[in-house]
Amino acid sequence: MSRFLVAWMAGVFFLGCWRTRKRDLHFVELGILGLVVANLLSCLSSSHAVFCFGESWHLWGFALLAVAVALVNINLKERQQIILVAVGAAVIAAAYGFCVYWGFDFLRTYYPFAYAKGDARNYVHSFLGNPEYFGSYMAAVGILAFGHILRPNSRWPVRAAWAILCMFFLLAIVLSGTRSAFLAFAVGAGFLLKRTIAILSPSHRRYALLGLVGFLALATTVVAVLSFPNPLNVRRMRLAQRFVQVFDLTSPSVRERILFYTISGRLIREYPVLGVGPGAFKLYFYPTVEKLVEEDPRAGFRRFAETLQGRIAEHAHNDYLEIWSETGSVGIGVFLFLIASLFVRYIKGPKNVTILIKGDIAGPSDLAWVRFQRDLFFATLLAILVNGFFSFPLHLPVRAFLFWVCVGCFLAADRELRERTLSVYQRSASSLASD
Repeated sequence: MSRFLVAWMAGVFFLGCWRTRKRDLHFVELGILGLVVANLLSCLSSSHAVFCFGESWHLWGFALLAVAVALVNINLKERQQIILVAVGAAVIAAAYGFCVYWGFDFLRTYYPFAYAKGDARNYVHSFLGNPEYFGSYMAAVGILAFGHILRPNSRWPVRAAWAILCMFFLLAIVLSGTRSAFLAFAVGAGFLLKRTIAILSPSHRRYALLGLVGFLALATTVVAVLSFPNPLNVRRMRLAQRFVQVFDLTSPSVRERILFYTISGRLIREYPVLGVGPGAFKLYFYPTVEKLVEEDPRAGFRRFAETLQGRIAEHAHNDYLEIWSETGSVGIGVFLFLIASLFVRYIKGPKNVTILIKGDIAGPSDLAWVRFQRDLFFATLLAILVNGFFSFPLHLPVRAFLFWVCVGCFLAADRELRERTLSVYQRSASSLASD
């Protein structure tokens, strides 16, 4: 019901923005609308149409919200307020996660998540119910915090406050033990560092590099502490060993993913055009396992399934495979078109913005801040998309909502940057003409 209400409100908001729009849609927005249509068509073609509609409200509702945010064209300060709200919510989630880790689960009556005492990483799940969901959520919000450390024209006390928040989120990732979250954060942070360091002064660039070295040293220390028995490792975590297990094909995590990916491939082959329907992966999971076992009992599919111990795999643990298997080639084609359009729009942004910022040609305007926001939202999207290769952030409400809001904010920041850059050039041309 909550997903239905959110999708309904997003749809009403979208329709209101659509009626008042003052421009044509560009390729990214058309790709989003195409994805919505693909989801609805897949629902209609599915043999479980009613179930798929109920499961997919948030999938297309949040996507419409992204277009609505772009059409409203929210300004610089409004986008910053959205960032602060997202970070504030993540602080609350991380704080509760730490309380659970230290044994103070004061909300267990309302969030009675089951976790195995022997699996230390499962102690940090916060409100999301699963450490993997929690860790990947922290990675995306951690990018928002990390970016503000590098924000142009920011005072050092403000940078220090954002650095503390960033470490707060990174510690949450560590305690969740989510390996893909580390990779997602590293990709997003590396992208931001590369983009921002070009406009920093030599002294600020030196401080940034020193801070990066210090951060890596601290991160290495924390991983070491949480990898071996010691008084600080109160839950007996084995973090380093968990990273090593990525390359162990006999580990339960790797075996499960091999099974999930194989089932996804089988569903793609059997339902190539419009898929099995959004949210229907779970319905086809065990029937497909049974088919695989009957066709080739020596392939080990039964042993892979036994690893789950009767649990239902609701997702493919790969957003791209899940979109493909549930919405078919139509759905994955539109989604890849959308992602490609996002990258093209970013790459083909306004030219010479760095020169304008460095030369202070823009004067007292917020050109540097707008470019920073554009880079920041794109880096956050990049982190979520990377995480999507190993998890399913686009299929669960919290992370999907963050993704689509960032899409809308990126498009709004991109539009504002283009308008401000054009305005600077026009003012420069006018001053030259008057001279």
